[in-house]
Amino acid sequence: MFFKQYGLFLAWLIALIAMICTLLVSEVLHWPVCVLCWYQRIALYPLVILLGIAAFKNEKVIIPYALPFPVMGFLFAVYQYCEQMIPGFAPIEFCTQTLPCNTTHLKLLGFITLPFLSAISCVLIFSLLWITRK
Repeated sequence: MFFKQYGLFLAWLIALIAMICTLLVSEVLHWPVCVLCWYQRIALYPLVILLGIAAFKNEKVIIPYALPFPVMGFLFAVYQYCEQMIPGFAPIEFCTQTLPCNTTHLKLLGFITLPFLSAISCVLIFSLLWITRK
């Protein structure tokens, strides 16, 4: 019941926190942003605006239109995570040699990287939207 009532707000909050964190690491810490990171951001940033307005107005009509965004972000995040964690994994070359997508700036506990956090946020946003949709 709680997630059904506040799901839009929580999904917006997760998208907002993820957006702020990605902007901090690129603009404050000056970590380079690869192509796959930009694709994940393209899938995430519109959710901040769309879900923010929907949560404010409590309009669930936006949910079917917002659901593809975390799915696309998740796919790009999982692909980049595989590039970082599986040596030699790169069936599709998204990135350049000067800014490779398999560069790991953050690695906590041996497996938590920025694409991992991005994938988790996409799963949470999708789950909250899915629960809230009816």
